[in-house]
Amino acid sequence: MTRPSTSSRPSPGLGTAPPRSPLRRVVVVCHQYPPWNVGGLAEYAQRFVQCAQRERDDVPLTLYTLNCPENLPRRERNGSLTIRRPWLPRRLKRRIVAPKNHLAPSGRALFALSLLAFNLATLPTLVRARRSGTVVAVHDWQSAVAGILAATVLRLPVVYHVHNTEMTMAEQPDVTDPFRLIEISQRLLAGVAARVVVPTPELGRLAVAHGWRADRIEVVPHGCETGAVPADRNADDAELGHERERERSGLRAELGLPPDAPLLVFAGRLSTIKGVPTLLHALPVIARRHPGVQLVMLGVGLAGTDQDEAVDRLVTELGIGDRTHVYHRYLPQEEVRRHYLAADACVFPSRYEPFGLVSVEAMALAAPVVLGSGFSTLISDGEGSDGPAALRMRGDTPDELADLVCQLLDDPAAAARLAARGRAHACQNFRWPDTITRTLGLYESLTRREPSRG
Repeated sequence: MTRPSTSSRPSPGLGTAPPRSPLRRVVVVCHQYPPWNVGGLAEYAQRFVQCAQRERDDVPLTLYTLNCPENLPRRERNGSLTIRRPWLPRRLKRRIVAPKNHLAPSGRALFALSLLAFNLATLPTLVRARRSGTVVAVHDWQSAVAGILAATVLRLPVVYHVHNTEMTMAEQPDVTDPFRLIEISQRLLAGVAARVVVPTPELGRLAVAHGWRADRIEVVPHGCETGAVPADRNADDAELGHERERERSGLRAELGLPPDAPLLVFAGRLSTIKGVPTLLHALPVIARRHPGVQLVMLGVGLAGTDQDEAVDRLVTELGIGDRTHVYHRYLPQEEVRRHYLAADACVFPSRYEPFGLVSVEAMALAAPVVLGSGFSTLISDGEGSDGPAALRMRGDTPDELADLVCQLLDDPAAAARLAARGRAHACQNFRWPDTITRTLGLYESLTRREPSRG
């Protein structure tokens, strides 16, 4: 097939329409989307499609997601976005959302059945969308069946977005994979996908070490909700400073704390892999140097486990109940923002973290951040020579974590400089418009390829 010569194309000029993008439609398959929200994937999916609409409203998006937890509309239309929630039996839906069923054998079987039904329900639309210019974006292993069938049977270009590989690539994950079903589905989808998108270089190298093809992996960092660079940076920083002062005093008053109490904030799942035991063991060490220190934990344990109870037991055993506030729930984004702004330090001591959007959002709000060894250097390393954008642990010991936190509490001026570097780093490198541009650019490159035949 010969490519048309440059001279045969119309010259751009007044009254000439811009060339039509070869990307005609994106079908997104993601089992989580608000109000079905059991982790960071739902928030990512919502922000991605919203920003994609703002940046490229000429590209129609069709989002397939699980029809949970209630009987939601099976089809919603909002501008260029169409949300489809395939029908699920109400009895099945009630059982898969019951916490006691989540990790029980029967609960896992029901969830697997619901995922299979969801994946198969996407196929009729994918068949109708089987035309030039369509790309299928599959998010995480729960949607692997739809991606595998779209690539092998329908011959559509599929992009596999990897968000979480804890079950197959992390030591001591929260959820095990005894029959290797998750590992097999991930490996199959990675093998047939045209591209595999990962958010950090470290996750890409880890995937290659597990046998995935290096030539198909693309690194596209996630965007940050507050990562847009304002036109007047000084004015924006001043406004953020005023908001921080309001939230510092307001949140401490709500918690019944002294106005000058040092406040640490954690956000995430209440699990070992997120470094929660390390953080709780570090708190008494920090308190010996800063007796008024308080810790707020935003998050909840994995449904079906005893993670919430384990955290409460450990707080009691360590005798830190008077300085620890565990919410046992996820908060709306505006409430999370308040806590980041009020914090003297945001602490995320994860042992394994594919990306860690919470850390970037805290940095973008100029909060001093301490990260665990599981975070990518992409998050912590600023581009300048003034120093890192966040403090990062080398190991996983309470003493090391306590020492890093105390560095910030001992020297507020140094903490402010770290926060400023973190904000600049986040606003420069983790902007949603950049993420959308790179992602849709990758999709467009796939539509220009000669379609597969079979």
